[in-house]
Amino acid sequence: MALTETAPGGDPEIAAPSPTEETPPPAPSVGSGAMGNDHKVVGTEFIVLALLFLIVGGVLAVVMRAQLTKPDSTLLADHEYRSLFTYHGSFLVFLFLLPAWIGVATAMVPLQIGAGRLAFPRLQTMALWMTFSGAALMAAAPFASGGKFISGWTLSVPIPEGGAIRGDAVEFLLLGIAVVLGGAVLAAANLITTIVKLRAPGLTSRRIPLFSWSVLVSSAVLLLSLPVLVAGVLMLFVDHHYEAHLFSGLTSENGGNPFLWPRLFWFAAYPMLWALLLPTLGLISEVIPVFARRPIADRARAMAALGAVGVLAFFGWGSEVRNLVSARFVFVLGALAVLAPVASLFLNWLLTVAKGASAGGARELQAGLLANPMLHVVGILSVLAVGLAAAVVSALDASRSLHTNYWQVGEQHLLFFAPATLAVVAALHYWAPKLWGRGLSDKVGKLEVLLLAGGAHLSFLPALLLGLQHMHIHTSAYSSSDHWQAANLVMSLGSGVLTLGVLVFALDLLFSVALRRGRVADPDPWGGHTLEWAAPTPLPPHNFDTVPEVRSATPALDLRRADVG
Repeated sequence: MALTETAPGGDPEIAAPSPTEETPPPAPSVGSGAMGNDHKVVGTEFIVLALLFLIVGGVLAVVMRAQLTKPDSTLLADHEYRSLFTYHGSFLVFLFLLPAWIGVATAMVPLQIGAGRLAFPRLQTMALWMTFSGAALMAAAPFASGGKFISGWTLSVPIPEGGAIRGDAVEFLLLGIAVVLGGAVLAAANLITTIVKLRAPGLTSRRIPLFSWSVLVSSAVLLLSLPVLVAGVLMLFVDHHYEAHLFSGLTSENGGNPFLWPRLFWFAAYPMLWALLLPTLGLISEVIPVFARRPIADRARAMAALGAVGVLAFFGWGSEVRNLVSARFVFVLGALAVLAPVASLFLNWLLTVAKGASAGGARELQAGLLANPMLHVVGILSVLAVGLAAAVVSALDASRSLHTNYWQVGEQHLLFFAPATLAVVAALHYWAPKLWGRGLSDKVGKLEVLLLAGGAHLSFLPALLLGLQHMHIHTSAYSSSDHWQAANLVMSLGSGVLTLGVLVFALDLLFSVALRRGRVADPDPWGGHTLEWAAPTPLPPHNFDTVPEVRSATPALDLRRADVG
């Protein structure tokens, strides 16, 4: 196959001479610093920050679940429990999931599209430092005056009403979230520009790797939704700090309306949740064909389904707002419609595996399906399937009671939070050999699948049962007469298992990558289909010495077939 010479990066500050055998380029590492603007290093630092707050959020969850393990528990007072609930949700959404997927996309998208850099390297570094700054503000909130306040990650009652919360903690949290979201907007704009403008010759829009395509759609959703959320959070800050009565003071002469906040929040946060799930769907669409040993069954339909999720994500936000009775039917249709393309992707994935099995290489297919990235994908699918079913039931709930009890906890975690978290782990197992030149442990990886997927089921399936038993979402204690102990005990056990899985994964990363004890990776250990697997390992700063000529959606697979031929 012909090879096309490409410029190393196009930016004099990033470009590097072609590596030679005498001076092999070092692989980017966690400690390399972000000031060099290498997208691989910047992406890695996003990921490290996110994993730190995943561990923090997991520890907070274990403490909260310890309170609910048995009836009439006095381990935590009500305001202490609900304060932990606030920080747990805020940290995991804004400081784990959002930076984690930005980090994975920052590191991998230029490699997937055959680019030597991001479109605006310094802009991504700025987004990184904004995320660090916002994280510092949010992490300082529990230790500031008034640090034990109640709102949940939705920043709901009593913040919009004002007056009930005093001290600096709430303002630290609000400003921190606004800064983190502002950085995410910059990062999303940079990723969109990179995918649109810096693709390798021959990599047409129909040939964009499915993960990069999902990042493009996700970034577009974030670019449209997050500015609204930033504006809303800053309005909350102004309301609290300057007593502007934008939301507070419903019964006063100032005319503030706290009922405006949930509409403003969910208008932006509902599509944001789908934007955080979209890279998960793209990753699955990338991994399954590689380990099924054949291209995805219907690529055009997969791209259309991912795009449809992005569009339809904006139509169901009202299903999360309690007082939109008149328009509820429209929002229910929107909430159900966005599930249809996800179901279409499920069918596409199953058909891909079935065609791989029927192609005659049963032993090769079996080996692929037992590889660590594929096992993680199976775990994700088992959780996501339950989440889709729970979302259908929730959307069709005429009484709206499922939106105020533990059913919503189970549904949101099974549909959004748990699959996206498990997918971050799967993505790092899949791309660690290319990104850092070291593979993660095979044996430990299988243990991680059991702990993470099993812990997710143990943690959140009982939440659906507790929802049917009408346990309120903010319940901090209960009596033995409520008959909630068995389900809460299983949830607490699952929370511990899930947190243990996170710790095992963090140690796997530490020993295999940071301490360089993992196996030295081959350039293409999985037999990948996309351009990153044609890049040298370890990766030079400019990614590619030569980029293979792109003639299809699977250029690395084409190159491997040509070499065999």
